[in-house]
Amino acid sequence: MQQPRVESDIIGAGEGPQRAVPWSAWIIRQDWVRWWVCHIPRSWTQWWNTSGWRQPLQRMLWGLEGTLYLLLALMLCHALFTTGSYLLSSLWPVVAVMWSHLLPAILLLVLSALPALLFAASFLLLFSTLLSLVGLLTSMTQPGYAQDLDQ
Repeated sequence: MQQPRVESDIIGAGEGPQRAVPWSAWIIRQDWVRWWVCHIPRSWTQWWNTSGWRQPLQRMLWGLEGTLYLLLALMLCHALFTTGSYLLSSLWPVVAVMWSHLLPAILLLVLSALPALLFAASFLLLFSTLLSLVGLLTSMTQPGYAQDLDQ
């Protein structure tokens, strides 16, 4: 048979096994509970136990929680905005120098791509015109073409 484990202090003097105490035992030990039972009117305790006071309180607490979450979101947005604007203002000279160096390169790229874009556009225009002509010619070779025009 196994011996119960004994809690002991530094020198090994144990106090014996401790009883398991439920979490609600602290209420029973308090003197204020006895005072409450003796001095609070029964109608108050009946109201506490039976009335619908919990639902309005719960709604109020939910509203308070929502307000606090909204306030937290606004504070986070403010922090991010101020931090972001500070970073952007400190990076603005770097961006300006980069832009002054990149602008000629971007213009050169666009201007060098312009002939290729014009060629592609003219090719597509020519191709669509040829397709339209082929469609017109094939429809004209069908036997009922002249009759369709008369009607």
